[in-house]
Amino acid sequence: MIAIRSDSRIRAKRRLWCKGAGWSAKPAAIVAAVLFTTVVAGRADAGDAQSGAQIFKANCARCHGASAKGDGPDLVKLQAAVMPDDWTDGETNRGLSDEFIVSMISKGGKANGKSPIMPAFVDKLSGEQIQDLIAFIRSVAK
Repeated sequence: MIAIRSDSRIRAKRRLWCKGAGWSAKPAAIVAAVLFTTVVAGRADAGDAQSGAQIFKANCARCHGASAKGDGPDLVKLQAAVMPDDWTDGETNRGLSDEFIVSMISKGGKANGKSPIMPAFVDKLSGEQIQDLIAFIRSVAK
């Protein structure tokens, strides 16, 4: 006989897990949905690199640089101790998993053991927009 958990018990366990991880349920659910989308979609080719370029220009280029080399003009103002990755470098780009990029965009640098200057975009970008950004990031590698 197989035991089936009720939905309320599953939700209660998820709330406890989120609380233990220091997340509220809403952002945790959004991150889970984005990660699920990434796994189901497979690779970032599901995103649209052209749309991602526009999202990048509006949200990321000030720090990551107009050409995604990690040399944006705001880094001097922010007195950044660490420069962002140069995504145009093929080896660096291939070394970043889609899941890691999703986590960096969604949760920010501090939550991923990286620069606390990198903000979280979980409340600003949809899962589709994040996939578009990943497609753009992959498209700039040489």
